[in-house]
Amino acid sequence: MRRARLWRGEAPLKVLGFDNWTGGAHLFERLVPAFSETGLDLALLHLGSWGNDPGRPTEETLGGLRIRDIAYYDRAGYAQILDVERPDAVLFMSTDTFAHRAFNRYCRLRGIPTVHVFHGLVQVQAVDGGTPYRVNALAQAKYAVSKLSKALTHVWPAYAGALRDTGAAATDWLRFGSDVFRGALGRWTTVSADDARTDRCCVYVGADVDYALGKYGFVAEDVIPVGNPDLARFGLTAERVGAGIARTHAQAADVMYADTGLMFTGCVFTSAEEFVRHMLDTRDALAAQGRKLVFKPHPDHRRSNVLGTLAEAGVDICGNDEFVPRLERCCACIVEPSTVAVIPALLGMPVALAKYGSLRDQSFGPVMTSYPRARELRDVRKLDALVHDVDARPQREAAMAWIRENAGPLPAEDMPRRVAGVFASLLGAPLPRAGRPNDEACLTG
Repeated sequence: MRRARLWRGEAPLKVLGFDNWTGGAHLFERLVPAFSETGLDLALLHLGSWGNDPGRPTEETLGGLRIRDIAYYDRAGYAQILDVERPDAVLFMSTDTFAHRAFNRYCRLRGIPTVHVFHGLVQVQAVDGGTPYRVNALAQAKYAVSKLSKALTHVWPAYAGALRDTGAAATDWLRFGSDVFRGALGRWTTVSADDARTDRCCVYVGADVDYALGKYGFVAEDVIPVGNPDLARFGLTAERVGAGIARTHAQAADVMYADTGLMFTGCVFTSAEEFVRHMLDTRDALAAQGRKLVFKPHPDHRRSNVLGTLAEAGVDICGNDEFVPRLERCCACIVEPSTVAVIPALLGMPVALAKYGSLRDQSFGPVMTSYPRARELRDVRKLDALVHDVDARPQREAAMAWIRENAGPLPAEDMPRRVAGVFASLLGAPLPRAGRPNDEACLTG
């Protein structure tokens, strides 16, 4: 069993990222400068050629991040890839899928330290009940069938091989079968399998610590809040946080809709057509109240025709770069459960929790339901009344207290350094200038 090489002032320590495709490469890219400053060399291994990201180069560089598809290694398995790469530590952005759990098993066998960095704020979703979204049976069936070939030819054999090679117990094989069944039905697990747990875990904010403890079985000292990088991504500086609390909102005409991409997951919407109809119904209902819809799409819409269809129908599409400035000119934001939903709340805006139309059965997690300026929106025709209600009962002190609780360590720009600090601590390397694992910078205003 090979142990990770501890830092001795030699060549940079190698951290290998592991993911399903390059669609999440930006999550790794933003860590590269801070890792480099800390003496850590970050590269990414992905499984895109297994089906999620076909046609990509077997080796490429994006934003300073060196990336290799699993096809680069010809037909080598996980164990052989670890022999080639010889990482000192491994970084996951998710660990619940069979492919990730298999790789984590081989890392454990070889004594390679692992870290799970959450790629979103989980407690915006109603995860305590198991499945946070209403599963649409037809959409889920289509989704499961679309993944079956990849599962049969790559994912399940890789996991079964990992169970065999790591001497898995009978209960692990039984869990394998149970998880296949639950996944086909679109059911989430409230407690993950043991092989989904890494050595350390980085969450965005303190609200997700208890979730990580309960779902993955971490001990408290191994779960570290590192800040919400979406604040930096959308240009929400510490000075702008809470800026909307002091003003009234009803006079603004625009209404933002922050989308989660549910139509791609087998949840809620049966088809793209149903989602488009949902958005056009929202547009029309808002227009009848003298309001204008502004749509902030999930990145997955880049692989659909939805944005073109909505734009042709006169819906204003909002990109990432203009998200916060446009929000500040809106009277409210309609949200689905996702990390982006906290952005309008951190601004101090009225937030409408979408529970109308196809989303009528949608639940939200405690982060969103505890926000004092959030209201359930069960009828989009009553959005105007919702905004006036928030203006009439501003709850400014309570809203500011919520913001302090849920903004996470600040400045958010230091999130990559805090993550680098977790790896440095794990590997015995010097901590970076900022971002030490226990930083608790918070709002004071």
